[in-house]
Amino acid sequence: MDAPVISVIVTVYNHGPYVERCLRGILMQRCDHPFEVWVGEDCSPDDSREVMRRIEPEFPDNFHFLYREHNLGDANNTDLIARCRGRYLAICEGDDFWTYEGKLQEQVDFLEAHPEYVACYHHCTVVGEDSLPNGERYPDCLADDYSFRENFLCTMPGQTSTSVVRMRPYLAQKERFLSFKRFDSYPEDRRNAFILLTVGKVKVFQEAWGAYRHVTHGGTSYSAQVKVSETYARNEVLFGQTLVDYALASGNPEAVDAARRTYYRLLLKWSVGRVRVASLADSLRELAREPHALRYLLSVPRWYAILGVRALAGRGVTL
Repeated sequence: MDAPVISVIVTVYNHGPYVERCLRGILMQRCDHPFEVWVGEDCSPDDSREVMRRIEPEFPDNFHFLYREHNLGDANNTDLIARCRGRYLAICEGDDFWTYEGKLQEQVDFLEAHPEYVACYHHCTVVGEDSLPNGERYPDCLADDYSFRENFLCTMPGQTSTSVVRMRPYLAQKERFLSFKRFDSYPEDRRNAFILLTVGKVKVFQEAWGAYRHVTHGGTSYSAQVKVSETYARNEVLFGQTLVDYALASGNPEAVDAARRTYYRLLLKWSVGRVRVASLADSLRELAREPHALRYLLSVPRWYAILGVRALAGRGVTL
């Protein structure tokens, strides 16, 4: 095979009922650009490994199936990326799947023709365990270009499995972001949506070319396992602080403003109510030291108002 232009990684853990659908969605891609696929099975306690061994003979040589001897956890993703040789990176977790055979072709063609863009995403359909639409709406961006404004409003350029990113800029910004990390865990898709904007434009195709599986009970995803608690609240605030530190180091004024607005929204969110990580008085005193304190304060009710209107209009929102 020619040197790959695109690298696709697939992380598999407890995806026995779904992984075949995922891999066949990649196999069906009609793409002029050579691509490689790295599939990492991470010692699942279910039948993921048996399913993969059964179907592996049907896949061409550009698909590489790795069966771990020990569970790597989050490092499974990092290990797979380290094996990649492409200029572009696409990620599809083993329970999600692509539905359009021209996905990779169209996304890479766009990035090849538009060097000012660092990534592109598309919309997705939210499905349940049965792979059928479950009625949920993903918080998709309805603008063709993603922005820091939409990032602040918790809109996403797309779900992780919808993305194609330029490999080197993405990995460089990920490493820089993690050098400022204060939190223990937080969704990587939210991190990626922010860091990509600091180095280039992000395109959003308005078509649903893939499916995101949202299983909230018994699944292995972040949303299935997260519980609202003081630990969760503290991680949100620390994520906001990390955004500020990273944005300041980037030298991007728009990123700094967006990061501060996000941080103070999260800090004030967790300064009231049953679960708190700070007193409201302390949080307001910290905010008052900011040159644009009033604007940051007013952005909080504005955030709730805009998302409330969007929810009433039937859009997917994250509160």
